[in-house]
Amino acid sequence: MALEKLEQWLEKYWLGELSQVEEMQFKSELKANKDSLKGELKQMAEWFESHEETKQNLRLDDSFDDKIMATIQKKSKPVDSWNWMKVAASILVVFALGFFAWWMPEQQEQKQLAKQEEKAYREAKATLELMASMMNHGKKHLSSLEMINTAQEKVKNTFQPDRKEKKEGQDG
Repeated sequence: MALEKLEQWLEKYWLGELSQVEEMQFKSELKANKDSLKGELKQMAEWFESHEETKQNLRLDDSFDDKIMATIQKKSKPVDSWNWMKVAASILVVFALGFFAWWMPEQQEQKQLAKQEEKAYREAKATLELMASMMNHGKKHLSSLEMINTAQEKVKNTFQPDRKEKKEGQDG
């Protein structure tokens, strides 16, 4: 009967269903019947026994608290001295701010210049397109002038040979 009860308690122990009272009874029964147990129950009895021995042997000496408190106080003291990392970080911040103070206006100037160039390009393009359209419009009227020029040339050519003959006759 005691063996069956121990096995039931072992099952409950592994499932985490033992109350504190039952766990204490379980441990004391294991300890009392250690020699007659076998298998897993015997291993559990030995483990609980060694655990109790270890607990009893674990005693801290009186200086332990003093050592721990000294270590805590030593680590918690603030460091007042400036080290080279702080100085380097400060210099880096100053250089970064100086660089951005110099670089930002340059970028803005370049953006403004790019906008002005784009505006000038658009205006020049519009002006050239206007001139091209006006020239093409004027080209239509030139065709009538070309006809007049052609007629003038024909008239000149027809009367010019007579002038040459008169000049030759007068010379001779």
